[in-house]
Amino acid sequence: MSRFNKKIRFEWDLSKVPALSLSLPPKHEIRIQPAPDVENLWEGIQRAFLNEKAWMIGLEAHLDELRKRIFPEGKPIAGMDFFVLLHGSRIVGYSALLPIEGEGPQLLSGIIMDYEYQRRGLGLALLQASLRHLADKGLERASVITREGVPAARYLYPKFGGRGSVIDLSAPTAS
Repeated sequence: MSRFNKKIRFEWDLSKVPALSLSLPPKHEIRIQPAPDVENLWEGIQRAFLNEKAWMIGLEAHLDELRKRIFPEGKPIAGMDFFVLLHGSRIVGYSALLPIEGEGPQLLSGIIMDYEYQRRGLGLALLQASLRHLADKGLERASVITREGVPAARYLYPKFGGRGSVIDLSAPTAS
């Protein structure tokens, strides 16, 4: 198996996530999307992945799995909170959260950023807001599943004490 096909689970102790929000540049805002327009959000999510070279291998299967996880039956999963990062009126970042304690993942989508907005600290601000939201909902731990080698796994998810471990896909799973 290629290193880019290995899945990694990152986990955070939410008590260690700073309470004070990171500052955002002017005209940027993070907020909950109360009634997400699934088709428009999905178009933005796909566009963000299409511009990230590290996701090209197996992208179709990953996007199919992601859509089933966050928008089963064409609508948001029950109990999900959907955060967006806006630049003016344009959505440039996404984070689907399931604030339920347990094995997870609680960050259903991970942090998804439009390519041209990456490497500016915006993903870090969205990650912090997402983790802080889960902590405020009473969770002690949170996790996300991603692929080894992608920028989020290399640079973003280790922030705030995120610890990654390879998921053993050969281990038997409960049905």
